[in-house]
Amino acid sequence: MTTRERRRAEQLARLAAAEGEVFAHYGVEVTSEPLILQDLPFTTRVVRLGSGPPTVLLHGGALASTVWAPLLAFLPGRSLLLVDLPGCGFADPLDLGAVDLARHQTAFVGGVLDALGLPRASLIGASMGGWYALRYTIEQPDRVAATALVTAPAVALPGAVMPAQMAMTSSWLGRRMASIARPPSVRMTRRMLASIGGQGSVVGAPDALFEALGTATALAAPSYASLDVCRWRTPHRHLQVTEAELETCPTPVLLLWGEHDKVQAPEAAARAAGRLPRGRLEVLPGGHGLWFEHPERCGELLTGFLHTAEAQPVEPTG
Repeated sequence: MTTRERRRAEQLARLAAAEGEVFAHYGVEVTSEPLILQDLPFTTRVVRLGSGPPTVLLHGGALASTVWAPLLAFLPGRSLLLVDLPGCGFADPLDLGAVDLARHQTAFVGGVLDALGLPRASLIGASMGGWYALRYTIEQPDRVAATALVTAPAVALPGAVMPAQMAMTSSWLGRRMASIARPPSVRMTRRMLASIGGQGSVVGAPDALFEALGTATALAAPSYASLDVCRWRTPHRHLQVTEAELETCPTPVLLLWGEHDKVQAPEAAARAAGRLPRGRLEVLPGGHGLWFEHPERCGELLTGFLHTAEAQPVEPTG
């Protein structure tokens, strides 16, 4: 076993231990298992809980499915399927700089649905996971009952700006340091997430959550080292979803936004919601870690939206 392989094994064990404490803290019982994507040479991991309409949750970049823990108890009556993004958590490492990002996003989400045996499901995505969810919804609307974006979907929408803190950590130097260093301390991870999500997003959360997320950032660093979505803080336009693409999307889409989201202001979200034929915007106090600050209210809005959207007849596409 190489030094890198040994370090990865140690970090995976550390993440698993911390994650167990996190789910226990929030009172949710889960199962976790590998998920093999048949049409892609790739294995990820799915965390399962609950029963009811299938709902796939996609977390933010360089994190892991553990990040959803504060929200899960407030999404009753649903089969929740938390999937680690490529290169993140327990998923296989992937050179994200070597793929066509838009095609990769669509192929990955489609592969997840196939591997889960789901001809159709609802999607919930946060930040980078929201970008995956939105891209797939536009490309394959027949397979998506409804989509909810919890906070800005990374830099997917026109007008998005990479926060300075995220730009620094995703710079070549920041990624290189992360890839060779130990996972950040609990205190450092708290500070990092507070700088992006707002101070309210870390209040009351257990140390184990930041132990897990700090370890996840170290695990993701090698995969994210070559990811190129911005020039410093300005997104590459060819990677973003266009207004024309939004206008063709027949799927109900909820944009659940923090009024102080540092990636994109609610005004831009309102423009996007206006372009979506079945778009809806809800704004809550808070930042980019909205479900940390308002888990119960986020759960209410998500549950109500998904229930209503899934009860509507499927609109033909094409």
